[in-house]
Amino acid sequence: MKIAGTARRSADLASALDQVSLQGWFADCPEETRALLAPLARLQRFSPGNVVYLQGDPADGLYGLVSGGPDISVPRPDGTEFTFHRAESGFWIGDLAVMSEARRLVSVRAATEVVLLFLRAADIAALLQEHPVLYRDFYRLSYMNFSTTFFLMSNISLVSSDARVALRLLLQLERAPDPQGHVNLSQSSLAELVALSEPTLQRMRKRLSDLCCSEQAYRRIRVTDREKLLQLCGEGVNLENFR
Repeated sequence: MKIAGTARRSADLASALDQVSLQGWFADCPEETRALLAPLARLQRFSPGNVVYLQGDPADGLYGLVSGGPDISVPRPDGTEFTFHRAESGFWIGDLAVMSEARRLVSVRAATEVVLLFLRAADIAALLQEHPVLYRDFYRLSYMNFSTTFFLMSNISLVSSDARVALRLLLQLERAPDPQGHVNLSQSSLAELVALSEPTLQRMRKRLSDLCCSEQAYRRIRVTDREKLLQLCGEGVNLENFR
């Protein structure tokens, strides 16, 4: 039984590595880098509501999202938290604190059942000492995460609420393509991500539905017309910028 359990865990880990090799930072790494990082990876699972880490925690390692939806949040000056991102498969986080040997800047919680790959900080440090050329790949991860953060900041800064919602839906769909156009966000989650009240978003959802742009299902939204959503974003918006 122990041998069977070990084999199953090995198969689960191999499947998880295959999944994060489809998109995101790990997929963009050279084959040699992936081969060096893969033996360090361990699987971790979190139930909805569980904390992955909190702002101010020591940096224990780097996390890569295999499946599920973790929420990324930062503290507000009034002591509450603002959730600014719902990550999708292929997303990696924790690089800044790990590489700086500093404390976490954000909090990460599981909004749904979440499966993560975990690379221990000590293992990363030992690997970099032996292969310093890998610093290039970790700097690229930081670049990618800063790019996402700046995009999310600019999204929230949009004056038009319609454009804010449309752009956010397109971003989530671009990061996690679904043949049926489903975005794994509830209405309340979407409202927080675009810094709108739920009543305001409810009124907007009606307008979007009238335009046949989206429809609400249980804890997710289905985009039915990407082009109309793109038009709501305004001129100059290019889906290539979402990647």
